[in-house]
Amino acid sequence: MYAKHFIYMFLALFTSVATWAQFQLKTQVSSQSIGINQVLEVRFTMTDDGDDFKRPSFEGFEVVGGPMQSVSHSWVNGKTSMEKSFSFFVQPKKKGNLVIGSASATFEGKQYKSQQVTIKVGDAVQEQPRQQQRRRDPFAIFDEMEEELLRRQRQQQQLPKNMGQGIHLVAKVSKTSAYVNEPVTIEYGLYVSDQAGFNTMAVKNMPKYQNFWNHMIEQKQQNVTRATLNGKSYRYLALQKAVLLPQKDGTLKIDPLELELDEQYYTGRADVFGMPEIGIRKKVYSSGTKTIQIKQLPLDSQPAGYTGAVGSYQFNVQANKTSVKANEPLELILTVQGKGNLDLLTLPKPVAPTALELYDPEKINRVNKSISAGMEGSKAEKYVIVPQYKGTYTIEPITFSYFDTASKTYKTITSQPITIEVTDGPELPTNASMNNKAEVVSDKMQMQPLNKNIEWFNGNFITQNKSFYAWWLAPLLLLPIVFLAKNASDKKAGDVSGNKLKASNKLAKKYLSAAKTQIGNKEAFYEALERCLHNYLKAKLKIETTEMSNDTITELLQNNQINSEDISTFISIKTTCEMARYAQMDIQTMQNDYDLAVQLINSIDKQIKK
Repeated sequence: MYAKHFIYMFLALFTSVATWAQFQLKTQVSSQSIGINQVLEVRFTMTDDGDDFKRPSFEGFEVVGGPMQSVSHSWVNGKTSMEKSFSFFVQPKKKGNLVIGSASATFEGKQYKSQQVTIKVGDAVQEQPRQQQRRRDPFAIFDEMEEELLRRQRQQQQLPKNMGQGIHLVAKVSKTSAYVNEPVTIEYGLYVSDQAGFNTMAVKNMPKYQNFWNHMIEQKQQNVTRATLNGKSYRYLALQKAVLLPQKDGTLKIDPLELELDEQYYTGRADVFGMPEIGIRKKVYSSGTKTIQIKQLPLDSQPAGYTGAVGSYQFNVQANKTSVKANEPLELILTVQGKGNLDLLTLPKPVAPTALELYDPEKINRVNKSISAGMEGSKAEKYVIVPQYKGTYTIEPITFSYFDTASKTYKTITSQPITIEVTDGPELPTNASMNNKAEVVSDKMQMQPLNKNIEWFNGNFITQNKSFYAWWLAPLLLLPIVFLAKNASDKKAGDVSGNKLKASNKLAKKYLSAAKTQIGNKEAFYEALERCLHNYLKAKLKIETTEMSNDTITELLQNNQINSEDISTFISIKTTCEMARYAQMDIQTMQNDYDLAVQLINSIDKQIKK
């Protein structure tokens, strides 16, 4: 029999998810050397579902059968493959070397062609009587097709009854009961049995996570794995993963994920060639609504200063140095490390003596979100402190409280006090020193006894008392010294303010430079850019921006006659920095924001100079 056995069609298995072969269009023939009285099978096979198939002209041959289309799907070691073929049966019209031309097909907008094949056609071949009778009648090839049809019908009777069944969309929640702000993870996955498949997948409804703060876990690639559901083995694809933080107590619902699949199923019938008939139907799958019981945190035992941390944490406060000179900066770092609602907790603020200038902190977040861990890592704030006067100063102990989900109790960690020794610089003015100065002035202003040696009204007392000249000229001689001392004092006092501005300006440049080096690292970039804006305002406008609202900043810039466009740009960049951790930002967006900040600073500089 010259016709090849057709490959039995299996149902498609994730044809829209994983295709592992490069698309090819190949020409296959049953033989490259035949007699002029024989029939040749020519099969054009493509390795994926190509379109717009065009056969060659078969010049020198007569087409006696076909086209016959065959589709084959297979699943091997977790990978899906597909073949689609068109078969023709041709008989040569003459002897010699005849060429079968190229067929063509289109796949993903690109046209592919098969290779040409040369067939050597010789004299007629002596065959068995039945075969010779068939070859004398070119249409005897359909007798073979009838035999093939019967064979496939016998195979069809052996198909499992549940072919095309077994697709489940499931939402897996890490816990069904939690406290407010306690991380809960959810994973949506698709289970597909070995007897089922689909062509395309579309999202109909995405969960909105109402009453939850949510963070989507980015998946670099989607892999099909084996998994068990209700004791049965399936192919499994994780579609979406998220970490959720409930924001209120009570019974909270998580909306379902809904997908529409072009599902493939076995109709129970056979096509005209005896192959099992595969149907395509649209079907919507839902993960179902999930319900979680959320408990309020205990209020009666809540410690003072509690800022909403829930989980299991360690807290540490340290200074990079404890002995400095006046106007020499040092760093104070507060770090919370552990597992819990790291993204939403607030670190306590240090309290420093007024002689220590405390700048806005740089935030350093290293938080990992995953289905297994939820949210873990560290969150830190680095403060720059610039001492202004010589002396010994103490940063008081700092307390951090959190609700421990394991013991269901509040826990408080208190740091050790940190002593800062400022070894060189101007003395800190105190009330005592001011009182001492007042007393000295008061003593000098008391009435002194008259000098009996001075004759006041005899008309010649100046000439008679030579010491009078010294007393009269001394104040005049001291005036230049007093003026120089006053200027030096003013300059020294101005240095304190100047040093503050200089430190702020230096920090602004530092953070702007840091932002440039962090383009591509979203959180670090926008943290540095925000610190740059705050310290720039400190340096140029001599204002404090800690906990300052957008309205207040707008008013201050307007008072300094900054144009409305720059004010709007400033608020826009500041808002972008604050919201960046909740949004997706690409490298080009960060570069644009950096360039915009540089232009803004240059523009405000020019307006301030005017």
